[in-house]
Amino acid sequence: MTYVEKPPHVHETRMRRISDEDLLAALGAAGVAETRHWRRPKPLWDLGRDEVEAADALIGQEVDFLDKSRGRSRLYGFHYLRWMMPLVSAYARTGDPVYAKEWDRLFTRWYDTRDQVEGDWPGLDVVWYSLGVWARSMHVNAALAVFAEEPALSDGCWARMLKTVIGGARWAAEEHDEFRHGNWQFVCACELLHAATLYPELPEAASWARVARARILDHLERDVRADGGHHERSPGYHVMVLESLQRAVALDPEIAEHPKVAAMHAWLAALEAPGGWVPHLQDSGVVWPAELLAKGPKVAVPDGSHLLAASAYAVMRNAGLYAVVNYGPYVGHELEPHSHHAALDFVLADRDGPLAWEAGGPPSYDDPGYYDWYQATRGHNTLLVPGQDYTEDRRAELDLFVTGEHADVFAGHHHGYARRHDRRIVFVRDEPSYWLVTDTIDAEAIWQLHGLEPWRPHGSGYVSGRVLVVPAGPPDEVVHGNGPARIPDQRTRTAEYGEIHSLGLRRRDGRFTVAIVPFHGEPPEVTVTESGVTIDGTTDTFSAYGWSRGESSQHWGGDE
Repeated sequence: MTYVEKPPHVHETRMRRISDEDLLAALGAAGVAETRHWRRPKPLWDLGRDEVEAADALIGQEVDFLDKSRGRSRLYGFHYLRWMMPLVSAYARTGDPVYAKEWDRLFTRWYDTRDQVEGDWPGLDVVWYSLGVWARSMHVNAALAVFAEEPALSDGCWARMLKTVIGGARWAAEEHDEFRHGNWQFVCACELLHAATLYPELPEAASWARVARARILDHLERDVRADGGHHERSPGYHVMVLESLQRAVALDPEIAEHPKVAAMHAWLAALEAPGGWVPHLQDSGVVWPAELLAKGPKVAVPDGSHLLAASAYAVMRNAGLYAVVNYGPYVGHELEPHSHHAALDFVLADRDGPLAWEAGGPPSYDDPGYYDWYQATRGHNTLLVPGQDYTEDRRAELDLFVTGEHADVFAGHHHGYARRHDRRIVFVRDEPSYWLVTDTIDAEAIWQLHGLEPWRPHGSGYVSGRVLVVPAGPPDEVVHGNGPARIPDQRTRTAEYGEIHSLGLRRRDGRFTVAIVPFHGEPPEVTVTESGVTIDGTTDTFSAYGWSRGESSQHWGGDE
């Protein structure tokens, strides 16, 4: 058997089945009732707001904790017990004992059946693995603090909750005896420090804290890139790690002083679009970073365009437009990588929201479209080579990044296909602003862009929403498609799933020059050649090394 983490080390009496006698001895208490008074620090966990309706829906619900029809990955997530937390927040808001009683019923049933659950990920226990231990510790500690004085929660349930937290912490301290890349160990170590702080009277608390600090500092040094981005290059997992790290920082001033703490906040701010969100790059959801950033140190964010070089993202922006280009590697993971099968892909936005979007992360890793849409090349704004698989070892590289008064230029290449793909993106900052994208590959290819509305012809180009795409010369074929993606709503600060629409321009020679022009109101009149773009009478001229418009010009290297 190949195990995802260390080989099983679940001690029957110290972790899995802690007796009441051992629990009370460890806590120095004569009886369970003596432990019910929460004289401890308040757990560093934000309870949900306005969850009474969700809590009411759980009352009397019959739950099969062994039900494998939830899906291979969802079964693991179900045992995090996050879905029970509305009962805690509803009780905190109303004081109604019905919510404590319902928590008692459900948690007791979970505890008494947890050893029977079997997962379908080979070598990974559903209950005893880092993310499960991390999540349940957060949730159960919050429930312990909130329900401490409530008689409707039985002493039996209270003891089971304490055993869950303590047994999990003991497991985590033994699991994480050496560094391992990824979000699992990072967040679990942060929560282990949290547990050590909440239960200082336990004999193991000091050793838990030592293990946790060592691993947290390891991750800050080795799992956070020089630009502050988490190793996996996913904003969603970066946020998951940063939220856990903020709890650790609140407990330990030594950790707070580490320079990577500020860098992780700065990385998130550097990726923020004008509408207040960060795109769902890799296996991420759409991130709304303002509240998280407000809790951290004040950080300086570069004005204008800049590279997150260690994470391999290029950000292009002016006062109202935004682009982020991915030129990074495929990153491994404990179980299944969160990197997508695309490089030199990009997302475009203006102040009103996305202009060109991508598939992003799935609702669940059990989603039937996870591999052939969300992770697949066809769900991204890059070249698709029909009939060729995209390799993980894509060897993506940055060739040029220049920012200037009038224009910014990104150039890069990758080897995800049998032939090298080269892409150059020029962001013309001066009004009228737009992006000119040039691609070459020695193969028949489809140039892809995903809009928020179905594409319709306009002049020699195509319109979707507030963006006009105009190629230099007609393609050999135009193909269309569609698929689901989270779409940010800047008014509600949510990102529910909607539909995005694919524009595919097929060319047998694999050579593309395409202008992407944002607009409000009616789309402009645009013509594009290999060497120039004209928008409503304003003409720009391009060479391999520069741009000019009337008396204005910009050179970005090489010889004319």
